[in-house]
Amino acid sequence: MRRYLILVGIILVVGCGGSQKLVKQEPGLAKNLPVGSYFHPKAASHFIRGSVYDLNGDHKSALLEFSEALLYDSSSVTIYNEIAEQYIKLNRKESAERILREATSRFPNDKKSLKLLAAIHYHKAEYEAAARAYQKILEQYPQDIESRYNLIAIYMSQGDDLRVAKEYEKIIETEGSDVDLLVKTGNIYLDNQMYEKARLIFSKLLDNYPEDERSFLAMAKLNLEQQDTTDAIIWYKRGLEVDSEFTTCLEELRDLYVKQERWGEAIQLIEGMIKVDSTDIQMRLRLGELYFRKADTLAAINEFADIVEEFPDDFRAFYSIGTLYYQQQNWEKAIPYYQKAIENNEEFNRVWIMLGLAYLRAEKIEQAEEHFAEATSVFPDDPTMHYFHGTSLNRQNKYEQAVEPLKKCLKLDPENVDAMSALALAYDELGEHEQSDIMYEAALKIREEDPLLMNNYSYSLSERGENLSYALELSKKAVARDSTNGAYLDTLGWIHFKLGNYDRALKFIKKSLKTNHESAEVLEHLGDVYNELNDVENARKYWQKSLELDESRTWIKDKLESLK
Repeated sequence: MRRYLILVGIILVVGCGGSQKLVKQEPGLAKNLPVGSYFHPKAASHFIRGSVYDLNGDHKSALLEFSEALLYDSSSVTIYNEIAEQYIKLNRKESAERILREATSRFPNDKKSLKLLAAIHYHKAEYEAAARAYQKILEQYPQDIESRYNLIAIYMSQGDDLRVAKEYEKIIETEGSDVDLLVKTGNIYLDNQMYEKARLIFSKLLDNYPEDERSFLAMAKLNLEQQDTTDAIIWYKRGLEVDSEFTTCLEELRDLYVKQERWGEAIQLIEGMIKVDSTDIQMRLRLGELYFRKADTLAAINEFADIVEEFPDDFRAFYSIGTLYYQQQNWEKAIPYYQKAIENNEEFNRVWIMLGLAYLRAEKIEQAEEHFAEATSVFPDDPTMHYFHGTSLNRQNKYEQAVEPLKKCLKLDPENVDAMSALALAYDELGEHEQSDIMYEAALKIREEDPLLMNNYSYSLSERGENLSYALELSKKAVARDSTNGAYLDTLGWIHFKLGNYDRALKFIKKSLKTNHESAEVLEHLGDVYNELNDVENARKYWQKSLELDESRTWIKDKLESLK
């Protein structure tokens, strides 16, 4: 079948050749001129000169000559069309439209006049008028595929997909079956829930292309849209019977099995493919993934281990094993597999992130810092690498060093809220509170209901004793979003402490201890509250607990001394 590009506007810039035979058209419109007679000699002379000017790109002179030709002979539509084309080339489309309207009134069935007029309407966004012109052409010339596709382009621009489908069907009727058009047409009917029409189209697709994978995919899709998974599976299987290498049929059938948690059938499907070709690493990887999805971790690891042994230079199995161990929170076992994956493929940025996170989870903070520093040189334009480099420095209290990578992250990703929060923390610890507040405020403009942001900002304000009413408002919102978070409850209690509301402070900080593991900071806060309430015994008790939990809090010794 012939293929056409839908280039509606092309005729606005393509000239008409000057070598046409200058024979009158619609001769009955010209009085006293016999049928088949040629142009008036002077008209022919001007027409030839106009054609030469047109070929040389002198469209103003060409327009003048064609207009002169029309004065001597107005009985040929060819002259009208040439004048219109010169106007178009001179970007005077209004004038072109006027001359074309005159032409179509005198020669209503001339294809070229109608096409030029339709194109002008289209470029003026007068889609209905353009469509009428193309419809008129197609009434006279139903096999004009270019006009058909231009009409389709108009319907597409209007979002009228059902009219698009009808035009596709007309192309199929006139040009013969085409697999792409049948698929597109059927899908339109399917999207509009016109299942019977879709079935007719897809049946035609199957009849004409019984060995094309798309025929079986279309029938399966039709059944899935109607919630008939049983028949969909049948169609996928039929496709695989025709050709076992129909990859999309295989993948969609596997995904359907997975969705239904029919792990055994999904695994059996992939195992059958592997028996045919055991060197297909992609299938082997999918099998390992299916074992994992089935929660058969041991089988998954064994499958990936076999792949590693057979394909030691492929990074994917190493990455998969590392991720299995990572999800089991076995960071130490995950690390060497991620390292090997990077050795095999340095450009896979995801594995760099996962290795760094494994270091952080395993409390190997210095290694995480070194790793992410290297990652920023491998991926200098990846904001994530700079972010994790900065956070690993924050984790080591290297706040001054953390500022630069976090700023780089924000330069690459200006709305990265996590980077804003990390940078705010670094500035806060460095005593640059104005910069810290700017970061927190910017982050809250993007993610205004984030409880962690509200908690961290309000705690920073409370520690400084600044803007405590605003800090209290933020802290209350954070607790409202997550009332079981011990850190949020402690912050709210601590702000009440700073405001002198000791009874309320006691309530929230005690609740924080009940909802969270013991924290040296929270225990110290509780001791501070009891001290203000003149409960010396409890003040001593909780300060001592805090010091036992974290011996680095040496200042608590001074507090205990003050009680003697």
